[in-house]
Amino acid sequence: MQKKKGLSWKGIAAALTALFLLPGCFSDGSGEPSAEEPEEGVSSGLKSGEAENANTLRIGIVTGEANDRYYRETYTDIYEYMHPELEIEIVPAIDTTRYRYMDPDSEQVRTRVPLEELQKLTEGSESVDVLILDSEMLRSAVEKDWTEPLATYMEKTGESEEAFAPAVINGLKDLGGGELYALAPDYASSALYYNVDWFERNNVKPPEDGMTWDEVFALARAAGGEDEEGKAAYGLSFTPTLAEDPLWAIRAYTEPLGLSTFDLESEEMTVNTPQWLELWTTLADMTKQGAIPLALRSETDPEQYDPFGGDLFLGEKVAMTLADSRYASDLQTAARNAERINGFDPFEWKTVTVPVHPGKEDIGSGVRLGDTFSIVSSSTHKDEAWEFIRFITGERVQEMELHDPYRMPSRLDAIALDAEKNGYRSEAFTKLRPAEPIAEREDRAIQNNPQLWQIGDTGRRLFQRVLEGEIPARQALEQWENEGRRWLKGPFTEEGTLAFGPWPSQWQTLLAALNSKIS
Repeated sequence: MQKKKGLSWKGIAAALTALFLLPGCFSDGSGEPSAEEPEEGVSSGLKSGEAENANTLRIGIVTGEANDRYYRETYTDIYEYMHPELEIEIVPAIDTTRYRYMDPDSEQVRTRVPLEELQKLTEGSESVDVLILDSEMLRSAVEKDWTEPLATYMEKTGESEEAFAPAVINGLKDLGGGELYALAPDYASSALYYNVDWFERNNVKPPEDGMTWDEVFALARAAGGEDEEGKAAYGLSFTPTLAEDPLWAIRAYTEPLGLSTFDLESEEMTVNTPQWLELWTTLADMTKQGAIPLALRSETDPEQYDPFGGDLFLGEKVAMTLADSRYASDLQTAARNAERINGFDPFEWKTVTVPVHPGKEDIGSGVRLGDTFSIVSSSTHKDEAWEFIRFITGERVQEMELHDPYRMPSRLDAIALDAEKNGYRSEAFTKLRPAEPIAEREDRAIQNNPQLWQIGDTGRRLFQRVLEGEIPARQALEQWENEGRRWLKGPFTEEGTLAFGPWPSQWQTLLAALNSKIS
């Protein structure tokens, strides 16, 4: 699980202050705030008489340190402060402190399988009570029956699935085979931003929710052309700024469609297909027509300052772009400082759902669940575990904006507040469920075998040549398939040359005899 920067103690203090100021929080009836009593409606889960025997809540993570500072500051410190009768223990499946001074390529380190180590946390009398997992690990934990369905707990305490974004609940249910085994306090999502003024000037109908990629591509062709100064103006960009890797940029299209580049099990490439051919051909045509800037490379003019840092949408060089919810804040900031930006006139912008594929109308791009929280099936403190999860994903905490700044809160009420503050339509970010994380799985495969990066690098170079009109898409995909297969078959040395394995024993004996005579 990849760590992100957690809250500082200063942030924790501010959050606690906010909690104290909320009506009814820590009230003992005298009007004075008290940390000795839990918030009304949020108990620690401990029954009277059980405090001495069940006063520790153990939370399992995949990798990290015992009582990992990130997880404590992000999730547990506030809850533990509110419940002084409860002690929280962070337990990593793989304690990274044990390997800090070891060779990462050593056998002892490489043979540690996260899923196998995680299983140990769910067994025996020392089982953890809560698991904090990423999406892929949660899927595996559910398949192995390590986690508990949440429906009974939610019904008991009056929690409703409808209070959360459909993107979150549907995504979590996909991981649980149709049943809800976890909740997530935050998630990332993307939408299609468009320049309202641009479409009005060009008498083009603006985009709407639920449009297909073909429909948005048609809009991009209609909206593209030249601006008032005769400079190129594009209809659609897959990213607000020019992507260094155009192959990475089009993941917004390929991932919801389920397109992969290679299959490790069969050691075969999966790119020489009609779907890849149609996509590359279409994007090459749109590049030639000036509808998308995918072939452009970022260039910096030292003589001319760009206040937007290459942002095509803010610079009004593109009519539509795909971006996450945080981008709305950037647009608001630019508008507030318009008088300080030379030549910039604020424009009206709106958001709609990202384009979808026919037959996959409920799957979006850029939708990623944050950390998921689940109850361990073997836990002896399931009620306490649920109360902790209920608090972390609760409305009051989410409205305090303690979530990762690059993500959205998972509850609809909290999202509505964030949307109102930053000027976007919440529905554009909440409707579509996550796609299968094919690209992320391939990225992990490359991390485990860095030599596989050659596959992506080869594809990027070939795709760039297709966009620039140097070679046809079919030829490029065939070449990518052939070169990629070479890297999949391997193995290779660290220098990138073919390694043919150990010499036969008779050759090794002969070489040893020759070396002894030479020496």
